[in-house]
Amino acid sequence: MKKLLSILLILALLLPVVAATAEVIGGPGYMYVYTANGKTLNVRSSPNSGDNVIGHLKYGARVYVTDFLGQWCAINFNGGTAYVQGRFLQWYEPQPKPQPDPAEKEKKEKEAKRARELASERNVDSPFMIQVIATRTTGFINVREQPSSLNRRVESCPDGTTLEVNGETDHWYRVTDPRTGAAGYIYKDYTRVVPQPVQQVAAQTEAQLGKLNVNGEFALQCKLPEGYKLDVLMATGSKIVGGVIPEDASKPSMLLTIAYDEMFSDKERLNDLTAEEVETLKASFTALNEVEFSEMETSHGTKLLVAKETGEDEDFVDFISLYKGYSIEFVLTYPAGGANQTLTDEQIQTCVNFLSDLDFVPAT
Repeated sequence: MKKLLSILLILALLLPVVAATAEVIGGPGYMYVYTANGKTLNVRSSPNSGDNVIGHLKYGARVYVTDFLGQWCAINFNGGTAYVQGRFLQWYEPQPKPQPDPAEKEKKEKEAKRARELASERNVDSPFMIQVIATRTTGFINVREQPSSLNRRVESCPDGTTLEVNGETDHWYRVTDPRTGAAGYIYKDYTRVVPQPVQQVAAQTEAQLGKLNVNGEFALQCKLPEGYKLDVLMATGSKIVGGVIPEDASKPSMLLTIAYDEMFSDKERLNDLTAEEVETLKASFTALNEVEFSEMETSHGTKLLVAKETGEDEDFVDFISLYKGYSIEFVLTYPAGGANQTLTDEQIQTCVNFLSDLDFVPAT
């Protein structure tokens, strides 16, 4: 008797996970979809596998079973009778849908991302150079066989390495390392485009004329002081950084920055700013410095705002102008190697003299 009771107890415990059969319950009733992987269950028009799928049931769905046919169950479905495999049904509502393994899920997402990157690949119009920007100056950035962190590492490039770009995807450059000949892909966020001095145009008609073509929008030009030259240091997108550099290192130099500023998109020149807008522009200089302002006008009628540092720790003079939405700034700096020196009136006047000939030539 005790042995019989033990067997009955074991059977009672196993009932929730036993596949549906007529012998187990003896009649129709409600059951629940249970798939071990959490996927949907195929609903078929006949009790056999083949090209007869007419719908799907989600994991945990409650269905009414009308009959048990060996491995198959007949169910009510969309007002009629359909069939599902009985091993994917159970009498009790299942636990929450099983979640995929996080590592496996991440791998699948990366594989899908790689496929999208490869689909977006295209050649560049002309090759250009980039430099690697490591997350630490002593760090490295990997070049990979394909545009994905899942792929084999071709080489590791230290900070500052120069690579040639011959193609790209949405987020990766296709590169070649001139040092080693290695080819692969590098993530764009860890690089910067190497400035190409293509913006500078040598003047043939007048000595010492500095002329700079600004993204095909206009040309900035002025007559440079003797012994100075205009060098482009960086030209990326809508920003250009250049230098008015002296041959004599004891003389001051000027840093030129030209950048499109949405705030002034509707302004032709600095002359067009209202008094309130000029005060807003001045405020950007006085937030961290003690500055005195003055104004000057070039021989071509262009107004320049002059900001002169008056504090004890620093000494600079900043010449600001606007043209067609671009902010243009010349900053007079200490002579090379002249730390803690104060700019002389003569040095400042040299800059004032050549900027008085500053002009903007519209693109034609």
